[in-house]
Amino acid sequence: MTTRRQFHIDEDELIQYALGNLPDARLFQMTAHISMCGECRGEVDRMRLALGAFGASVEPHAAEERVEVPAGARERFMRRLQAASAPTEVVSVGEKIPGISLFQRFLSWSHSPIPYQVLSGALAAGMVFFAYDDAMHYHAMRQMIPVVSRFEAQMTRLSDLEQFLQGSNVQEVALHPKPENQRTPEGHALYSSRQGKLVFTASNLAPVPDGKTYELWILPRDGGAPVPAGTFTPGPDGNAAVVYPQIPTGVDAAGFGVTLENAGGSKTPTLPILLSGE
Repeated sequence: MTTRRQFHIDEDELIQYALGNLPDARLFQMTAHISMCGECRGEVDRMRLALGAFGASVEPHAAEERVEVPAGARERFMRRLQAASAPTEVVSVGEKIPGISLFQRFLSWSHSPIPYQVLSGALAAGMVFFAYDDAMHYHAMRQMIPVVSRFEAQMTRLSDLEQFLQGSNVQEVALHPKPENQRTPEGHALYSSRQGKLVFTASNLAPVPDGKTYELWILPRDGGAPVPAGTFTPGPDGNAAVVYPQIPTGVDAAGFGVTLENAGGSKTPTLPILLSGE
């Protein structure tokens, strides 16, 4: 089998095309190629003229343009005509068909139906793209889970604090020093005995010595022992806060006090009381 030129149909296949021996799928492919390739179309026209001359067993008239028949074309035409009625020989998959080069197999593959190639390639690329996109979204969502959890916890705490500050049963007490001095320390307590929640803020507090801390106390109305309500240390501006300390519920407060204690706090207040309020 001879190969004419790159990207053109080989001569034997053009002979089969002229004889009409091709299956429908290959016939469709070659028709599409020949319709766009002037060289292959010219070859087919010359072969059809030669085939007509062979079938009629006459030579073209002298007055007509002489048709040059490719070398060996008559013998190949006759072999193809005889093979058209003979049983088709089955070639096993493992056998190598003589004369078919790697380049010719490539040409045969390149002439497969283009719409199927394009469609299958597009579908494969789309599946890869969507699989990659889904994997990236899943990874991003997994990374966001801890952030969302922390945000939800903060929102829950803020919502609870807002409800506590707006509650109708919350006491508000202002604490002042005894005696008062020029730069007056001041404290404010918001307390709910039913919920067992307390928010305390202070300002203009003096710095604490090393190894010391301020401690807040609840003074029960029934005259019981003062209840510790958290330790705190003011910042450089003298401000401090105690939010939601660990305190029991149901303690009806008559007042609040602040003392200076050893670091870590105390179970009983140490006099003097630096801030107090009722």
